Amino acid sequence: MITMALRLTGQRCLVIGGGAVAERRIGLFLKEGAKVTVVSPEVTANIAEWAAKDQLVWQKAAYDESVDLAADFVLLATSDSELNAMCAKKARALGALVNRADDRSDCDFTFPATVTVGDLEFAIFTGRVSPRLSRLIKKDLANRYGAVAEMLPALREMRKTVRELLTTPAEREEFWQKHLGQKELIKIIEGDWKCVEDILSDEINRIRFKS
Repeated sequence: MITMALRLTGQRCLVIGGGAVAERRIGLFLKEGAKVTVVSPEVTANIAEWAAKDQLVWQKAAYDESVDLAADFVLLATSDSELNAMCAKKARALGALVNRADDRSDCDFTFPATVTVGDLEFAIFTGRVSPRLSRLIKKDLANRYGAVAEMLPALREMRKTVRELLTTPAEREEFWQKHLGQKELIKIIEGDWKCVEDILSDEINRIRFKS
């Protein structure tokens, strides 16, 4: 598998099952604007609330042959492995990408552990070797990169200025490679963004005065 980000707005997502695992994954799809249908006789309180607010469609019934598995994404989160396997096979035949909560080896896509720090978002894969390790890494990233997240708005404005002053991608790449490297990243992580900001501002002003 490869790691990528997908735009899910308007994508059809069918979920078979309505428990806690389904809820977590449905929440991710709803956040990205997917059109979600849930098939399950019972669902969690949150899923029921989303249905009541018309944020998703809830078919209050167990899966049977009448359920249309034609979708962009199919999430299988029942406790019946045979049913999950059968639905996975049928859904793929209809062109869907499948995720099985009970069998990672039978998934076309998976859900990594994630941590969001400001505008930064990290995805963590440990191959399910250690959920504990994933939690520790999430905590470490959240603590370590807070200072980086805080400086992103200022860096975004600097990037706009550099794009205006340096007309070619090669020139801009050379500028950032020279003035924003590993040494500067360490300073930012350690809370010394002001030092890096001053250096970048001086270099930007130098380019401006040459123009």
